[in-house]
Amino acid sequence: MKKLIVICCLFSGLLATISCQNKHTKDAGEIKNTPQEVVYTCPMHPQIKKDAPGQCPICGMNLVKMEKASKEDEENHLHNSSLPEGHAPFFLSAARSQMIGVKLDTVLKKSLFLKITAAGRLAFDPDLYSAQGEYIEAFKQVEGVKNSTLLEVQQSAQRMLEAAKMRLKILGLADKQIAELEKIDAISDSSLLLSNKGQEAWVYADIYEMDLPHVHEGLSAEINAPFLRGTMLYGKVISVDRVINPATRTAKARILISKARGILRPESFVEVAISAPLGEQITIPFDAIMDTGNQAWAFIADGKGNYTPRLLEIKFRAGAEVAIASGVSEGELIVASANFLIDSESRLKGVQQE
Repeated sequence: MKKLIVICCLFSGLLATISCQNKHTKDAGEIKNTPQEVVYTCPMHPQIKKDAPGQCPICGMNLVKMEKASKEDEENHLHNSSLPEGHAPFFLSAARSQMIGVKLDTVLKKSLFLKITAAGRLAFDPDLYSAQGEYIEAFKQVEGVKNSTLLEVQQSAQRMLEAAKMRLKILGLADKQIAELEKIDAISDSSLLLSNKGQEAWVYADIYEMDLPHVHEGLSAEINAPFLRGTMLYGKVISVDRVINPATRTAKARILISKARGILRPESFVEVAISAPLGEQITIPFDAIMDTGNQAWAFIADGKGNYTPRLLEIKFRAGAEVAIASGVSEGELIVASANFLIDSESRLKGVQQE
């Protein structure tokens, strides 16, 4: 009897085990066969999400099916702080890259030159002429009262000299240039007026505030104008005003033309181009940069189809090139064309990982 009871218990346990296994198998099959939720989005406006195909209500583009991001992609996106907001790395086949016109360029380290253009005029500068004359006279006075027994006279002459020197500094003259005035007896009218052919002439260029850090004494300048009929004149920056004009937000740069021509006339308007060396910089093409005003980024390629958006810290722009403080390294490959399409792919990938 006891044996019969034991056999019945074992048989009941076996039936229960088989039943549970069948249930789990059935549940797994049901889960496996349950279709996953499909979401459609706009490549240009990833915030648009629909549960069926259609068109973007913003731009009218056809919505595309979103692919579920892998766990590895999600973890990389989560931990990579160098990515722009809403972006993610992605893969693009060589055929598709060629189809959308992707072109790569190399990050270079090279010497940059900033070409600063400004409007200028050929003119006599009465303020500078007067200030130079005052300094020469004040210097003569100081020299003349050196042996005076009256200390007050010496101090008064010294104060006049310091005031004249400060005025020249405000007008942009350096200490070395001011010291040169101490070697002459009187300022000549011809030193500031436009001269005859073969002599010196002055150009005054209005330099914008943002360009002033790059303009200083000694830089070379090119002067051109329609009345010169294609002839280029060359000069050198002699001084730059230290005070900015509040109305135009510019400061005056004085440029000396060593060999003026007879066709030059006072108050003639000219175009000035000053070449400012910026030293060796890490550079990328300007077209490679995506910029919202708050963030700037570019896309780095590994040459195998992988593209990574990377935040940039920009120093300055020099023509078609941009100097970069951080974000890229010399020798890296960077996307230089089709940036908006590449950016859309990156944004779409970023939405998939949210």
